[in-house]
Amino acid sequence: MSLRIIGGTYGSRVLKSVRGLGTRPLLGQVKGAIFNILGEQIVDAVVWDHFAGTGATGIEALSRGCKQVVFVEKNNKALETLRDNLQMLGEDAVARAVIARGDAWEPPMLSEGQLAPNIIFLDPPYALVEEDPVKSIYRARQLAQRLAPGGCLVFHFEAGVLEEDDFDDDLAVEIRQWGGSAIAFVWRATEVPDSVARRRDRASTRDAV
Repeated sequence: MSLRIIGGTYGSRVLKSVRGLGTRPLLGQVKGAIFNILGEQIVDAVVWDHFAGTGATGIEALSRGCKQVVFVEKNNKALETLRDNLQMLGEDAVARAVIARGDAWEPPMLSEGQLAPNIIFLDPPYALVEEDPVKSIYRARQLAQRLAPGGCLVFHFEAGVLEEDDFDDDLAVEIRQWGGSAIAFVWRATEVPDSVARRRDRASTRDAV
């Protein structure tokens, strides 16, 4: 399976992948939509890519101008391919990447002084979320608490498994769906972007009519 970088400095470059790992990279349409929504937020951002696999999402962020990506993954074959992909892109990509081998449900072990992430991509296997949605939300919430002020967690799961009301009240959540893929954009409740707050207010007004 070949994975293509969609936009930015490395646009159209093809990344290596590995068969049979259970990794499930975002479809190009979904990945493109996510990065269009994030827009300029990605520029100069610190990004964590959890369940990074061979790196397609985090590398897309590197291509679009983020400051640094911390890739969190524990599968050795995936990590080997991730390193190959970064090397293929060149010294700048390697310099802006940190590879953290470990449990992708947990914050990475980083050096003292490491900046908090502005964006966290959380892309666990569908089965893990379906088997224990309550625990998945709890772990997503724990990661969201590590965000820098105004930061966003982007949580990918199978459509229909989670709803906005399933998340805690101290989080603001907007779920969008593309085919069988659902993406929850998650912020602290006090830090929801104005554009999202306006959409939610309009929806509440329509529901009240």
